[in-house]
Amino acid sequence: MAITIHETDELYEDLLRLPVEARSAFFSQRLIQPFQKALERVGMPATPESLACFPLTGRDAELARMLTMLKQSDAWAGARETVQRASERFRRAGVPVPENVILGIFLGDPKMLAHSEGYTGFGSIPGYIQVVIAPNDSNLRKLNACIAHEFHHNVLFHNARWNFMDVSLPQYLAVEGLAESFATSMFGAEALGPWVTGVTGNDLETARRIIADALDVKGFMEVRKYVFGDHPMLPASESVGVPYCGGYAVGYWAVQSFLRKTGMSVEEATLIDGERIIRESGYFDT
Repeated sequence: MAITIHETDELYEDLLRLPVEARSAFFSQRLIQPFQKALERVGMPATPESLACFPLTGRDAELARMLTMLKQSDAWAGARETVQRASERFRRAGVPVPENVILGIFLGDPKMLAHSEGYTGFGSIPGYIQVVIAPNDSNLRKLNACIAHEFHHNVLFHNARWNFMDVSLPQYLAVEGLAESFATSMFGAEALGPWVTGVTGNDLETARRIIADALDVKGFMEVRKYVFGDHPMLPASESVGVPYCGGYAVGYWAVQSFLRKTGMSVEEATLIDGERIIRESGYFDT
């Protein structure tokens, strides 16, 4: 597998030297350009605001400070090593991976990413991985786990043969649960993302109970209500009572239960349909 790490570190330095009126075009033509096709496939505008990226003007000192933090953490080398290690794990398990992957690390807006500890990722289009991060001492420790999570999405959707718009709730739960289980298998439970650690106790039980009664739901527009929960990006009128990111946490714990019961590795489970994973996990039996 060929791995390309988009040199956003150098590009952000170039951007800071540009006059403000030239920065929007630079973002489109240089910074985000390699990901245009992936964004078009999901209908997402390639703008800093839609991607939760840091504003291009008005906050240069903060942008420079965050860029320095990322460079000091050797984030780009760490990203390459993470993808190489992850790819090798799938190779040893006999699981096909995309032939080419390009990965970009983008500076994020801390206000827009406040609900996810300052970082997020996108990897559901095979061959493309984007991570957006407003770096701090806490989330930098989880950056490579986020990359592993998104790489798992790349691998799963490289192999999956189903219509995403007709996805079932169990399938989507398994997608997220497998990705986070793969990340923690590489980096440990301390690398769990806020989409899991933020849903515990009564909130987790509420999510489990509501989702247990909705496992026959299909179609992304309906399924997302249970996976994302009461997400700030979704209208309140769509709420089904699941706490924010409740489906991510439920999916993770259901996949963990499945892996314990079967003794499978997460790499082996990647090729199994999510319907079976959730059905055989036993997580919803009580």
